[in-house]
Amino acid sequence: MHVALRVALLATGMVVAVPAAFAGQPWPEAGAAALALLHSGAAPALGPPIATADLPSLKVMYAAEPGALFWFDGVSPRGAVAGCIDMLARADLSGLDPADYGASSLSARWAALTAGPRPSAAEAAQFDVGLSAALMRLLGDVHQGRVDPRSVAFDIDVSGKRLDLPAVLRSARDGGGCAAAFAAAEPPFAAYRRLVQALAGYRAMAAQGEPPLLPDLGPRVKKIEPGKPWPGVSPLDARLRALGDLPMSAPPPSTAPDGTPLYAGAIVDGVKHYQDRHALEPDGVIGPGTITALNTPFTARIRQIELALERMRWLPLLPDASAIFVNIPLFMLWALERDRPNSVFRMRVVAGKSAGHATPIFIGKLKYVVFRPYWNPPPNIVKREIVPHARRDPGYLDRQNMEIVESGADDAPALPATPENLSRVLAGKLTLRQRPGEKNSLGLAKFIFPNANNVYMHGTPVPSLFSRARRDFSHGCIRVEDPTRLAEWVLRDDPQWTRARIEKAMAGDRPLQVNLKVPIPVIVFYDTVMVDAEGTVHFSDDYYKHDARLAEALRRPR
Repeated sequence: MHVALRVALLATGMVVAVPAAFAGQPWPEAGAAALALLHSGAAPALGPPIATADLPSLKVMYAAEPGALFWFDGVSPRGAVAGCIDMLARADLSGLDPADYGASSLSARWAALTAGPRPSAAEAAQFDVGLSAALMRLLGDVHQGRVDPRSVAFDIDVSGKRLDLPAVLRSARDGGGCAAAFAAAEPPFAAYRRLVQALAGYRAMAAQGEPPLLPDLGPRVKKIEPGKPWPGVSPLDARLRALGDLPMSAPPPSTAPDGTPLYAGAIVDGVKHYQDRHALEPDGVIGPGTITALNTPFTARIRQIELALERMRWLPLLPDASAIFVNIPLFMLWALERDRPNSVFRMRVVAGKSAGHATPIFIGKLKYVVFRPYWNPPPNIVKREIVPHARRDPGYLDRQNMEIVESGADDAPALPATPENLSRVLAGKLTLRQRPGEKNSLGLAKFIFPNANNVYMHGTPVPSLFSRARRDFSHGCIRVEDPTRLAEWVLRDDPQWTRARIEKAMAGDRPLQVNLKVPIPVIVFYDTVMVDAEGTVHFSDDYYKHDARLAEALRRPR
C-alpha cells in the first residue's frame, strides 16, 4: 500500500499498524479459502456455527471482496477488528451471552494472530469468516431477538425487521466501527436503555453477595404488622438497604425490651416502597408473599431483566406513530405521543385471569371507539355461565340487564327468555347481549382493534378492582381505569371530540361508533420487569408463565 495512503487510513482508524505476525506479502489464496469454507457447509473452527439465514448473505459479502478477506486489508487487519472483538465479549451488558457468539475463541485467536507467528491463509480465513458469522448473529439478535416470538405464544412477526447485515458490517468495517453498529441495531426505546442500566445495577448487587434470607413466619404466625417485634427485622433491614428501598442513612431498627428487633419506623416505609414496586399491596404488612418476593435471589431478578430485554427486541420500531402499550403482568397502560416522547400518560388496567382466561399477546391497530356499547358475551361465557344461570333462574337475564335478540342490530326487539329461545342462543340462531348503561360489563366505552382473539379495551362498572395490586380478573379483554381520559387521548386530533362531547356520548340513549382517521397501534405485551422514567425498577410475578417458556426456549440449542 502507498505510504501516504496508509498514513491517511491510520488516521481514520480504518486499518492498524501491521503486527509483526502479518509482515510480508498478502495471501493470494485467502479470499478463495474463505469462499471455499462458506460453500463447504462446514462450521468455521472459530466463532458460532453459521446461521442458515445468514449463509447466503455471507457468500454474497465475501464474493464482493476481490479475492481478499473481509476484515483484512491485504495482510493488515482492519482497525475495526479489535473493537468488534471487544463488542462480542461485552454482549452480556445487553443481556446476551458472549458464549453464544464464540467470543472467547475469537478473542484468543485474535491475540494469537497478533502475537505471531504469521498465520496461514486457511487460518486467517477461519478467523475472518468466524468473526463475520459471530457479528451477524449478534447484530441480528440485538435487533430482533434470539427467539421467534411466535414460538413462545406471542403473536408478533419480527421477520420484517431483518437488517441488511452485509451493509451493516461493511459500514462498521470501513469507518463506523462495531460499537456504533451495535448501538444502531438495539431497540431505540428509552425503556430498553433503562433496562440495560438496571441489569448492570443488579449484577453489581449480586457481585457484592446476597444479604441474609428472611426467616419464614412460622406455623402460627400469618403476618407481621408494624410495631411488632420480629427476629427477621435484621435481615430485612440489610436486604432493603442493599436494594435501595431503605436509605443507607436510615437509623438502625429499634428493639423491644427483650432485645428482639422491632418492625417499626423507617423500615416499614422501606417495605411499603418495596411492595409497591413488586406488584404487592403496599400496606407495610409482611405476609408470606412479601417474604417470598424479598427472598428472591438477585440472580433471578437478573434473569427477569434479561428476558425483558429479549422481548423488547421483538417490538416494532414505530418511528413516527403514537401508540398504546399495555403490559399485562404489571397491569398498566401507557399512551405514547407521536413526536412528543415526554408526553406520556398511563393508567391501570385489569387483564385476563391467569387460570383459563389469559389475555393474548399481540399487536393490533385501534380503529374505532364505541360509546355506550352493547356487550355481546363470547360464546364460551354464554355456554358455560350465562345460559345455565338463566335456565335455573327465569329472572336472571333481566337482573343482569340482558336480552335475547334475533340480530345484532341496535333496534332489534327483545325476545322472551324461554327455554326454547335459550336453546336457540346456544345453537347460534339467536343473540344474547347486555343493554348499554352504567351496569354494562363494558362500561361506557369500548376501544376496538380488530383481531382473531376478539380482545379489546373497555370500561367497567366495577372500578374497585383497580385499587388492587394484582389485577387479573377479566375473561381476556382489557379493562381500563379511565375510559373517558383514554377516549379523549385517542380522539385528540379531532377538535370536535372534546371531553364534554365524549361525556355526552357516554350518557346518550344508544351506542355511537366513532371511527379514527388514523389507526393507532396497540401493543399488548408481557414483561415482568419495567424501569420507569424515574429509574425505579418494578417487578411482578410470572402470572402466565411466559418467562418460564422464554427461558426454556433460550436454553434450547440454536
